[in-house]
Amino acid sequence: MFILGVESSCDETAFSIIERGKENSVIVEEIKSQIDLHKKFGGVVPEIASRSHYEVLTELMNGVMKRSGLNINDIGLISVTNGPGLIGSLLIGLSFAKGLSYSYKIPIIGVNHILSHAESPFITDLNNIKYPLLSLVVSGGHTTLFHFRTKFDFEVVSATRDDATGEVMDKVAKFLGLGYPGGPILDKLYEKGDPERFQFTIPKMSDGSDDFSFSGYKTAVLRRAASEGINKKNKDMYDLISSFLNSVTDYLILKIRSGLDRFEVKSITVAGGVSKNSLLRKKLRVFSKEKKIPLYLPDSKYCTDNASMVAWMGYEGFKTFPDNDYGNLYLDAYARKDFNTLI
Repeated sequence: MFILGVESSCDETAFSIIERGKENSVIVEEIKSQIDLHKKFGGVVPEIASRSHYEVLTELMNGVMKRSGLNINDIGLISVTNGPGLIGSLLIGLSFAKGLSYSYKIPIIGVNHILSHAESPFITDLNNIKYPLLSLVVSGGHTTLFHFRTKFDFEVVSATRDDATGEVMDKVAKFLGLGYPGGPILDKLYEKGDPERFQFTIPKMSDGSDDFSFSGYKTAVLRRAASEGINKKNKDMYDLISSFLNSVTDYLILKIRSGLDRFEVKSITVAGGVSKNSLLRKKLRVFSKEKKIPLYLPDSKYCTDNASMVAWMGYEGFKTFPDNDYGNLYLDAYARKDFNTLI
């Protein structure tokens, strides 16, 4: 089966065509980034994001179809992100996908953006990842640790109470005048500093829960920089960045370690934009070897928002729940979407 994936939850417009059932591969993907549009604002402006999606959808769709060598009538399923995300951006992509579904009588499925990230390691390791597993999704908008007993039987172990990991990285980089997006910039600067120079307290929830909290990191970095006059003109900034990243990555792995204390698992997966971070990847591999539990990370091109993971997740739902109404054009978009189901 050929599946068309559509992703527009934030500031990337993406289309993908994958094949599932035989080769199980990504045939083609087209992504239009909006970084240059939002860079001067230091973050994503929702109105600009929505307008940009609208302007490029048709061009990207045509490009995907041309590169794939397929006809629209070859598509057996349309899989589209319908939450969570920026509501305007979601509605643009969802409306386009529903129009295709209606015009060409193609089944359509709406999928959860966060759980599509959790599915992304399967694109390259479909036959290796074993259940039960722990899956960490860590990105600019989300930081969530899941325990999957099977693909459609899971629970949230930890979720962020405030900022997401990538969001804090963006804010720190913005405060220091380093640019946007902050995560890749800080990653490149890590080796220039001393990761032990500044100490940060590992967050703990006052109610004793296993949830994440990252806003304290942001406040601590900004206060230290302001009180000591740390900026990009002095070496102290590199030490502050390295220490910050060192502590945050330790915190993420601490939560995975806590999850392993609660659950017996056969695999660990980590996905989302922050999973590209070189320090985090290095520490995860050491941790995986220590625990003797296989670690699976997406290829870097599937870490950030993409339509291939959306198509991949949609196929799994379509295959597992064949009796659902996939001609339902009453699909809606959700700025926030719970985890009652994967789809």
